[in-house]
Amino acid sequence: MATESFPVYDREMRVLLSPFQNSFLNLALEDHFLRGGADLPVLFLYVNRPCVVLGRFQNPWLETQLPYLVEKDIWMVRRQSGGGCVFHDEGNLNFSFITPDPMINRMKHAELLKDAFAKADIPLTISPRHDLWLDGRKISGSAFKQTKNGSFHHGTFLVSSDLDKLEESLKHTLVPTESKSIASVRSKVITLQEKFPGTEINDVIEIICHQLKTIPFTLDGTILSEPQVQENFRSLLSWEWLWGETPYFEFGGLTVRKGMIESPVSGRFDKMNAKDFFTETELGKFFPDFSQMLEDARRIF
Repeated sequence: MATESFPVYDREMRVLLSPFQNSFLNLALEDHFLRGGADLPVLFLYVNRPCVVLGRFQNPWLETQLPYLVEKDIWMVRRQSGGGCVFHDEGNLNFSFITPDPMINRMKHAELLKDAFAKADIPLTISPRHDLWLDGRKISGSAFKQTKNGSFHHGTFLVSSDLDKLEESLKHTLVPTESKSIASVRSKVITLQEKFPGTEINDVIEIICHQLKTIPFTLDGTILSEPQVQENFRSLLSWEWLWGETPYFEFGGLTVRKGMIESPVSGRFDKMNAKDFFTETELGKFFPDFSQMLEDARRIF
């Protein structure tokens, strides 16, 4: 039996719906709301174009198949929260519970979602990691970030995602001989449509909003003029964030820290600086060209 176990806050939780599918922008909006850009608490819902989203402390070469991403026009993004690497596409709904509390209660939000779907006769279970499972496979993974002024708990919900692309995207490009990055915990996954054919993203939004007894508010283009949104967006697209935040690793006789080769040469870990250590084929595999991604992403502004 479903229970009314959703969080109780000083004010009603509003639901904000993004009309954008730009993964860099949606993460920038999430941070904007956390930093005072919205009256909290809010539940921010959004759908991204195909992309992989790295955890804050992960290695893109270890977590993703970089050449495949470029070939299939799948973007690569690094988020601010920890946890593992995930795949997003138009068949996945992202949720972010953003609250004024410095300590997030992930179990409360997992229970909220579980209870909401129970009312729609969709039986979900909660794992010890606060993920949601359906029929013994993961349907929703999540991560969180906490600050002194607030926190968010965000995650995925697989409705009709392309699981073949998900699997291929999350294969490694190289395996370091030494690494201090956080490795993803791989699990078998399932989409909601596999168990309940015909279910769409909008149905899931309706299920969640019914539980919260509210109507979602869709953002419009005026939010793009917010200076903090623009600043967040530029930061997420920067080399310093995307590649330069990669934790220490060793590979092919090179030691790399924060995206920079420390020895036996110095400079960014890129095709130019690594050319004496790998074959042309290896260089093409390890350093595919993401310039088109950056160009396409920036068009939102």
